[in-house]
Amino acid sequence: MASTATITPIRRSSGGAGPKPLVRAGIYTSSTGVYEAPASSRYQLSLHLGAPVWMACGWGGRVARRLQCEGDMDLTPEGFTGSWEDEEPASFLLIDLAPALVEQAAAGIGLKPGKLGMEPQAQLRDARMQHIAFAPKAELEADEPNGRLYLEGLGLALSASLVARYASARDGLRDSQTLSPSRMRRVVDYVESHIEEDLSLQRLAEVAELSLSHFKTLFRRSAGRPVHRYVIERRVERARTLLRQGQLPLAQVAAAAGFAHQSHMARHIRRQLGAAPSEFRTHDA
Repeated sequence: MASTATITPIRRSSGGAGPKPLVRAGIYTSSTGVYEAPASSRYQLSLHLGAPVWMACGWGGRVARRLQCEGDMDLTPEGFTGSWEDEEPASFLLIDLAPALVEQAAAGIGLKPGKLGMEPQAQLRDARMQHIAFAPKAELEADEPNGRLYLEGLGLALSASLVARYASARDGLRDSQTLSPSRMRRVVDYVESHIEEDLSLQRLAEVAELSLSHFKTLFRRSAGRPVHRYVIERRVERARTLLRQGQLPLAQVAAAAGFAHQSHMARHIRRQLGAAPSEFRTHDA
């Protein structure tokens, strides 16, 4: 029968005064043996540190044995139990997130708290999440840490990544959620008033106050086409209006509508309207 592993804290974040912190982080070592984790009231992310170690982990009767390498992550959502068995002593960073923080991240993309449905995940390898997750380690090891507010900011960023990538509730999002009318109006108005500029997805996502990935998804569902196609359509309409006014040379019309050059405008006008730009002019400029 396998021995019970001993978990030893090396460094831990301070809880501070007042309510329980939204984010807790700690660096731990574990001996060989089995560690049975009780159901947690928080979301826990374990990040392997140091040399590779063979280990087995399991949730709900499912057990997987693999070589855990530096930066590999295991996710245990709220309410799940888990077990780990290391074949050699190991070190890991444990970050646990209050449900309120994860729900806040979910609300930011229009998900209801009760529909997250995260499942345990083993050996996650995600460069963006890993980059965020290593930041609390540096905070724990710093001579002058930035403090609780900084740690909570990292926790919110990590929560947003978890929700965006691993919450099964995104299936419901794909079926029903769209941009709210107010957000859609802000984006439409911004496009119309900045049509001559080199618009970026990032800027439009900021106008909508959404992450880039979720803005793209929700906009496509709301408008029935992707952002870039919508913007091209609006550029073509602006160009057609200017052409009919007949006051600007073709090159200036292209620039005023946000096209890179005259031939760029002509190509999209032909594709969308089936005619050359000159056919929309009341007279040649």
